Amino acid sequence: MSIHDHRLSELRRRWATLPAPRLDDLTGVFEASYVGALLRAVAPRGLGLIGLPRWFGKRFEPSPGDPGTLSGINLLRTDAAALRPTLPMSARIAPSLADGDPALVVSYPADAPRPWRWVRDEFRPWDDTTLLGMTFVEVPGLRRLPGTPFVLQRADEHPVVSAD
Repeated sequence: MSIHDHRLSELRRRWATLPAPRLDDLTGVFEASYVGALLRAVAPRGLGLIGLPRWFGKRFEPSPGDPGTLSGINLLRTDAAALRPTLPMSARIAPSLADGDPALVVSYPADAPRPWRWVRDEFRPWDDTTLLGMTFVEVPGLRRLPGTPFVLQRADEHPVVSAD
């Protein structure tokens, strides 16, 4: 059974059973996908409206000088079938907002555009090439909502990322 065959509620329940992550689990290029028909229909449009049109996924690499942190960038598809970097972020292992156990926690700088400065993505490994992500919004009233699941799949071939 593929991760995409699970209901959102089942993925939220399974979150607590997933193994503790390592920073290496998030190093590389990952293609994002959504779980559930509603999110597959709504999420791409919604992300486009808030600054990530044609979102492909994320790339992470070790942060120079800080072995406990990864530096990351979101990747957007371009018309030329390349990927364009945008919206930097960082990742570290920290307690999950969902259950307090270790997760790969991705955060955006305090000066990132709204709403990204309030977004927190958390990841745990589903298998050797797949990460289950949970998105949380850290503002009053939204912080207590359950995470919104999505998937990052390690890219088989590292796509060319344009510097423009």
